[in-house]
Amino acid sequence: MKKTIIKAFFGLSLLLGMSAQAQVIHKYERYVKEYKWKVGASYNMMDFNFNHKDLPDGASMISGGIPGKVMIGYEFAKHLSVEADFSMNEMEKGNVMNGKVIGDKITVTSFNGSLAYSLGGAFNLPVVDPYIKAGIGHLRLNEVDLTMASAGGGINFWIADIPATKSSRYHHDKIYRRFGINVEAMGRSNISTEGAGSHAQYSAGVFYVF
Repeated sequence: MKKTIIKAFFGLSLLLGMSAQAQVIHKYERYVKEYKWKVGASYNMMDFNFNHKDLPDGASMISGGIPGKVMIGYEFAKHLSVEADFSMNEMEKGNVMNGKVIGDKITVTSFNGSLAYSLGGAFNLPVVDPYIKAGIGHLRLNEVDLTMASAGGGINFWIADIPATKSSRYHHDKIYRRFGINVEAMGRSNISTEGAGSHAQYSAGVFYVF
């Protein structure tokens, strides 16, 4: 499953990268106005066994509804944003969490606050905008509350950087050009107890700037 997700990420990067070969559009050519806010909705999957070996039968990633993850962000300094995301997932009885089979269904609720740094913005890259992020958050497993530390990164693909969407300066700030595609992978570690909770979270979805 993880290999499939990684292949999909690279395939999307290649497809959008090829579409921009004819004419390169960089960050500072995207819009006439400056948009600081970003909202997003993604499908997400959580892997509670990413750092375990010799797992019992039944171990698999868990997923949420669509959208399973929502986020909002604000760019408060050059290339630096503060972001908050919320997601809900569900693990069925008999699945495996942190190497142990669970006896009851678990509702997983996650809320995180992070700082994100845009490498694509820093190096003025076209189309593909990689970023790194880290933060702290809260994870609830049914009635159990945990504090989580997180680190990881992702890639934003800007529709506005694709030459086919731009025909004149008038079209710079069209609504459809302010959408983009996002893929992200985060590692989250339980720092409040020595029990369950640490996991990797993978997500893919869309975002919009305003």
